[in-house]
Amino acid sequence: MHAVIFCLAGFLFVSAFGALSHFFYKWSGKKKSAALLFAANESTWEHLKLALFPTFLFFAVGLPLIEGENKAVSFFLALAAPMLLIPAVFYSYTALTGEAKLPADILIYFCSVAIAFGLSFRALTGEALPPWCAIAAAVGIALIAICYLTFTFHPPENFLFRDGRTGKYGPS
Repeated sequence: MHAVIFCLAGFLFVSAFGALSHFFYKWSGKKKSAALLFAANESTWEHLKLALFPTFLFFAVGLPLIEGENKAVSFFLALAAPMLLIPAVFYSYTALTGEAKLPADILIYFCSVAIAFGLSFRALTGEALPPWCAIAAAVGIALIAICYLTFTFHPPENFLFRDGRTGKYGPS
């Protein structure tokens, strides 16, 4: 599969599946197993799962099919970009406006996913990186997975993990 098709399909899949997955935890009857994969409260951290799980799923299926160099780096960039962009842009605009607006939040989500797959495309079509980059990317991917699995049920008492509606931490 060509990198352009892979990244366009990734953007579409992560955007659509991620947006729909906002409701999966509630639809599951608030099962703990669903909380591991889908947003289990209204915290910023939990909402990053809208991009995280679909990206993991997409790369798990699509990575063996893709042509190009730097597959691990491409995967890492697709995971890390929304994790950095969503909170940075969200907290910047809410600091300026004093409140969150759902249309802006949705736009931030879609733009961050687009940027993530743009970076992923760049990695896939760029020159081969040194082997240590793939190792660093694999370590980064593992750390992201460990953090999400751990912080779902053991969140630090930090603003990123606080449910804005209830003021609580962890699944609602």
